Formats: sequence, C-alpha cells, structure tokens
Amino acid sequence: MKPPFEWPPQFILLLLAVSTYGFPHEEKPNELLRADPPHCSKTPIVNSQTSKSVMSSIASGMQMQFSIGLHTSVCFRLYEDTQLASQAINDDENAGNQTSLLHTFRLEKLEHHHPITQRYTFGIPEIYASCICECDSSSSKCTAESHQFTACPESDKSDETSSCYRTFFPNQTPIGCSEDDIPKLCCDVRFKPYKNMTFLAVKLEQPTTYATFVYAVYDFVNGYWVEKEKTNIRSQLDGETQDRHLDKKRRISLAVTAGGRASHQLETGMYFSRTSNGGETEELRMQPLNEITDNNFDRLGWYRMDDSGHFHVNNGVVKMDDIHKAKVKNCKEQTYRSILAVTNYMPRHFRLTRPLEVIKPWIQSARIFDSSLRQAVVTHAEGTNLQISIHLDDEVESQNLVFFHNASRIRDFSGSIIVDSKSNPLFNLTVYEASGKIDGSVKMSTGFGSDTIHTFTAYVSDLHASNRSMIIPLPAIVGQGARAICLQADSITDIESICHVTEFFESPLEFDFIEGKWHEMIGTCPTCNQVNFNGMKKYLRPSQFINAIISLGDNVMLAADLVVYIGVLCILYLLITKIIVFKKTISNIVEVISQK
Repeated sequence: MKPPFEWPPQFILLLLAVSTYGFPHEEKPNELLRADPPHCSKTPIVNSQTSKSVMSSIASGMQMQFSIGLHTSVCFRLYEDTQLASQAINDDENAGNQTSLLHTFRLEKLEHHHPITQRYTFGIPEIYASCICECDSSSSKCTAESHQFTACPESDKSDETSSCYRTFFPNQTPIGCSEDDIPKLCCDVRFKPYKNMTFLAVKLEQPTTYATFVYAVYDFVNGYWVEKEKTNIRSQLDGETQDRHLDKKRRISLAVTAGGRASHQLETGMYFSRTSNGGETEELRMQPLNEITDNNFDRLGWYRMDDSGHFHVNNGVVKMDDIHKAKVKNCKEQTYRSILAVTNYMPRHFRLTRPLEVIKPWIQSARIFDSSLRQAVVTHAEGTNLQISIHLDDEVESQNLVFFHNASRIRDFSGSIIVDSKSNPLFNLTVYEASGKIDGSVKMSTGFGSDTIHTFTAYVSDLHASNRSMIIPLPAIVGQGARAICLQADSITDIESICHVTEFFESPLEFDFIEGKWHEMIGTCPTCNQVNFNGMKKYLRPSQFINAIISLGDNVMLAADLVVYIGVLCILYLLITKIIVFKKTISNIVEVISQK
C-alpha cells in the first residue's frame, strides 16, 4: 500500500503567501492619500526682478507677484529641465518625471484675534414682587427700618440661587383705611436666573489679523490624484511682510503683504456668549451690555454672578428703590400695583439677539477661542485680496514654470433680493452644479435685455460641480422691486448666460421697545389691618367724627361706624338701665325684708 501523498513544504508556503498577500498586481496609490485638488482660479501673474545678495554679483532665481482672494487657489507646475526630461523618455524607471507635480496655494481663512480685557458671568432674572399694606402707621410689620435699603432675611430665600431685596413706600392713599391713617406698603422683590441659563460677557479690544494659507502638492498616478505634501501656514498681516518657505525642499518661499486692513471688523466693545453647564461657550452675540464697572438697568449684565457663584443685583440694596415702584389700590383688601423700571428680565421682557454670524453676513464664525477666556476669534466669510509674492530658488528658470486654472461652469441658479432688518440689501443666491468663478449682473428692470446697473463675482471653490448657497452684498442703487439677474461661468460668452427674474423682499426695521407696565396684584397678609385697642381708641375721639364729616370719601365708612357706635351705645344704655333697675329691685327687696 502506497503511503498517502504529502505536499512539499515549499508549495504549502506558496499557498499561504498567496492567500495572505494575493497575487502580484499593479501597485495603486494609497486610498487614504487620494484627494482632489482645489479649483484653480485664473489669476494675473506679474514677474519681477529678484534682488541679489550683497555677497554675490549675480541675481538668480525668479519672483512672481499676484493677488489672491479668500477661498481661492492659485496652481502652478515646476517642470524639470530639458535634459532631465529627455533622459526620462528613454528611461522607463524615470518615466514619472515627465508629469510634474501640481502645486496649489489657497487662502483658507482670514481671522481677527481680539484680546479680552473684561469678563463676567450674568443671567436673565425672573422677577417677582410681593407686597403687604398696613393702615396703622404704628404697626411693626412694615417699617422703614425693616424694609428700606435692606435685603430679605436668609430664611425668606427660596433656594441658594435666588436673591431678594426689600422696598418701602410710605404715605400711601388711605383707601380702605380711615382718613386719619397713613398706610405703608412694604415689598419683597425676588430674583432668580431664568431656567438657570448663564451668559459670559466679554470686552473685545482691537484685533490682530491673521491669514491661513494651505500649500498642497498633488500628483496624478494611475488615474487618481494623490496628495504628496500639505502644509498650513499662518501669517500675520498687521506688521511687516511675512516670509515663509512652502515646500519641504525649501525651494519655494512665500511673502504676504496686506494692501490695507480687512474690509470688515468688529468694533471694540462688549459682547456675550451663552455658556453650557460644562463651561463651554457658544457663538458671540451683540446686545446693549454693561461693562464690568457699569450698573445700567437698561442694558444686559446688571444681574451678575459673584465670586462664590451666587447671583445678585449689582449694588441692589441701594438701587432697588430706584428700579421698583409700587402703589396701593386698596389697603384693606391688600390690592396694589407694581412696576419695574428695568429691561431684560422675565417673564415677557427679554428677547435674545441672534448670533453675530447670522446678523452679519461677512462673519463665518465668532467665538471665544481658548479655555482661559482671553481671546476671541472672528473668522471672515469674505475679505479683501492679499498681495502674494512667491520666490523660486536658483535652480528654477522662468520658462519651466507654468500656471494653470480650471474651467468654470454653472447649470442653473435661484435666489431672491432681500433687505434685512438692518437695511442691508443682499442677494440670497443658490447655484446648482457650479464650480469656479461665476460672474453675475443685475439688470435695471425685469427685462433680460435692460441695462446692467451692478455686477458681482461669486466663487465656488470645489473642483467638482456642486450646489452652494451664498449671500451677495448689493449696493443701494438696486432699489425695490423685482429684477432680472444673469449668471455665467467665467470665460463664457454673454449669449450663454443664465437669466432669471428674482423676487424682492423687505424685512421691517427691528425696534426692541420695552415699555414698563403696571401689574395689579393682591398681597397676602392675614395679620395686617386687624382691629385692636389702639385702632378703636382713636375712633372714640370727637375730632374723628368731624374729620370724617368733612371728608366725602369716607361717608360710607362713617355711616357704618355710626351704626356700630349707636348699636354699642344702645347696648351700653340697656345694660346700664338694666343694672339700675336690678339694683333698685334688690334694694326694695332688702328694704321690705328689713321692715319685717
């Protein structure tokens, strides 16, 4: 019997290798490195004479100057010299050198970094006022000592987050009391942060401007773009010209110069951001806001958090009589009216403004940057062009450098002309299957052949066609009413432009008038205005009747008092007469008994 067949060890190793690594195949670029280059913009280039070193008599290399806008890219190739290229044709190993790398340079971000010089935490208070009225001026429940320029006792606070202050209003109208009374009104005004929301107020100073560039190198390998190199470069624009090297070989250097300050900039002043429970801040907002040393009750920030984490009214013990007013309607019935001379409180007296990035079209984002809360960064959605100079080293000649740009395209668009609540005329534009530079023109009327009164340019930075929405500022010359607007891709004839009639919408101006209103309320004080001996004693004085007769306003109360007093006198008369009769009867009985 033959022994069983055994595979040679070499064959087993070959099977394992094939199952593990597969058969040899054509090498493909790493999937993680595949990336499409940005859309290359058409940019006028100016060649200039490079300066020479004092240590050398020969000026070598080359320098180019051009302008670049936000979110646009400039692309160029550096071809190898002729000798290297001819060798590559006959050398299979160097065949890849015939296709030079694509160098791209993109202005990614334009930012303002604002230093923060003031900050504090504030809340939006819920305010509730409760009052009691005392007719008797000698009552100890409502006195100037207990309620004027004082805070509520700690035992009267509802919880640790609330704060409470007292107000005192003497010499109230004696409605419901006697004419001789001088009623007093005493109130407790309670504050509590609305829904426990907190906000961080910061003061922003003059900013420093930074531009962020992205330098990337791509190669086209086996039908795919592969990213070979990528560098982020941040350059300050407020000082002198900034020089940087772009590539790893340090053959290409960059110089950035700002033609002037950015077209938009936040003003120095107070801004605020809502904070979460973890301390994170949201987008910045702008609303009338107190500085840390101010105490204006018509601005946000008068209800603040102290160092211990408790909310308080800034200087509330002294200021409370200025902001809370109350007056009695009927002291006996504990009805009164209350009003607050403040703004930005709940309920129904506060409206949170929208974030800066919503109300200002030129802002892409505006947030507090670091956890130390010392810097705020405003990122621009639009900006002025920057002057760029690129210097190439000695090895590169001008004839070996070529700039490229991609063709622009657009399939269709839609949009409307709006005037927002801040009176900014804008074109709310959405483009479909667009890429590159899109030129637009606004017509005088709804006719496509009417005169052009304004032109604009929009950019879609994607290399592949995509749908994008954007806001285009318009001048005041574009007045009310519908208009014809035409869009066309760059370098396309006017005949091929796309035209639509756009509707016009106008938002009313925003006026946030907050008018104080009297609130009619009923106090709770079961022990107030009770009848006691001191209260009855004054009514027994004859002058009280004379004063009551003079006062027509107390006739009803006087009549009721007279009925009560007459009844009391009748009862006293009957009791006295009964006692006299009883005494006479007793004395007669005693006399009769004594005679017997």
